Amino acid sequence: MAKGFSISVAPQNIEISSFLAGNYDDFYFQAEAFDFLFEGVLLNRKKLFQQFAAKDFEALIHNIYSGQKEHFFSLFEGEFRGFLFDKKRKKLLVFTNITSTQRVFYIFLNNQIFIDTDLKRLTLSLKNSHFNVEPDVESLYQLLCFTNLIEEKTPVKQVKKLLDGHFLTIDISDISLVDREFFSLAKVPAFSGSKEQALERIHEVFSESVRLEYEKDCELGKKHLCLLSGGLDSRIAMFYALKNHQKPEVALCFSQSEYFDHTISKKIAQEQQINYEFVPLDGGSFLKKIDELTALSEGMVLYTGASHVQHAMENLKFENFGLFHSGQIGDGILGGFNSAPFRKKPTNYKLVENRKFLPKIKNSLAETLKKHETEELFLIRNVAFNRTVFGAHVLQQKAYQTSPFMTKDFLETAISLPEKWKYNQNFYVEWLNKYCPEAAKYRWERTLLKPDAQWKTKFGDHFVKRGFKMLNEKVLKTPEKSSMYPYQFYFESQPGMQRYYAEFFQNNIHRLSGFPELEKDINELFAQGDFFSKSQAVNILAIFKLFF
Repeated sequence: MAKGFSISVAPQNIEISSFLAGNYDDFYFQAEAFDFLFEGVLLNRKKLFQQFAAKDFEALIHNIYSGQKEHFFSLFEGEFRGFLFDKKRKKLLVFTNITSTQRVFYIFLNNQIFIDTDLKRLTLSLKNSHFNVEPDVESLYQLLCFTNLIEEKTPVKQVKKLLDGHFLTIDISDISLVDREFFSLAKVPAFSGSKEQALERIHEVFSESVRLEYEKDCELGKKHLCLLSGGLDSRIAMFYALKNHQKPEVALCFSQSEYFDHTISKKIAQEQQINYEFVPLDGGSFLKKIDELTALSEGMVLYTGASHVQHAMENLKFENFGLFHSGQIGDGILGGFNSAPFRKKPTNYKLVENRKFLPKIKNSLAETLKKHETEELFLIRNVAFNRTVFGAHVLQQKAYQTSPFMTKDFLETAISLPEKWKYNQNFYVEWLNKYCPEAAKYRWERTLLKPDAQWKTKFGDHFVKRGFKMLNEKVLKTPEKSSMYPYQFYFESQPGMQRYYAEFFQNNIHRLSGFPELEKDINELFAQGDFFSKSQAVNILAIFKLFF
């Protein structure tokens, strides 16, 4: 049974089921005044206990809710979701964290409300209540075009995902539901100081974010594990932990053997005297787990986006650690989501991955783009929070993943900075060299150069890295050496995998018989020679198999 909770609301009736694992800060109490459920990890739990003079979690919630009322969960930091049912006011509040990395789904149908943390379980509840469960075809075309769904969309018609920084207020008396906002990056004022002051502020906020994570491990009585690759994000997060005198017991890397993510991270770990665990992705046999990864993605993201993460989690040997410490979305929030050195309206930049299907959803995409003031805000929600975090969902089967780039203070600080500073990761590189120069001594997988000067980013992107890929793929004919996970190479080199995909397709294409246009498009997509197209096609079939 998937973790989380299920809630159904009908006239004068509410039914609640909890499926907590009892790990981390999971907590569910039922009192005379209200019921409260929290699932996840609360990074600032000790701080809140002190601030509100609470001896336990129940006392903490009583103290916070009595003063903060409906926005009480805005004080929480971490990976969490939950609800509070105020029995006296007959009000139900359902919340998730500010990044919506902990998913909550809901639907209001015929004077009934269904809420669940698991989309499959929600569809079963609907079926058991004699409601039709139908695919949202537009969402499926979005998945084909973007490789993930955007905003609150799900693969199931009329079912929505609770957005980042939003919560639900439900009145049991009249069966009303309001989706409300409690945190918004769009409302963050522009940074008013100098660049030197901004660099110092980023340094301070990042230090505190890293400290919170590692102290949580200690609070849980667990060891430290950090993810480490050849990129900057995981690297700077690890070095800041060392600065805070919190040395990871293990640095974990997973990659194609001898690719730069492997060789760079291994060198860093060895020179910093950190135990190193490497999980090779060679061969790509994990790409056969179509159904398993689709179930974990819940049809919200292309399943291959975290197939390699699933393989790493299954083969990880280190145990008794608290959190997966990562550097998730660092490159995006510090410049990667800025296509120009000035503020601009969003386009399909960094979103569209398969332009063939853009005409199918261009009108709805245009309407969505109008709702966002900047491309940065649009991409933070729809790429960072709706796509990138899939790896965290996969790792969460074993332990929660956290990132110092995703705390409230860091997100607010980063979004306040001028685009001209962040563009092309210039501010990022300047911060790294001023406050963490030891991390600049190693090559950056993105550019294949050391990140010790701003000019190297553009030069490395356009000449060094591009030349390296062309050399391996066109001249030396060694594509397996040009990527952390060369999926196309894995697919082409294994006839058994090709047969597996062909059989999966043939055994499930009948599921689209009621949708002739979609069926035609999926047939044409699978007929393409590249693995990306074939994986997109079988992903749609796997979603139908899972839900419909």
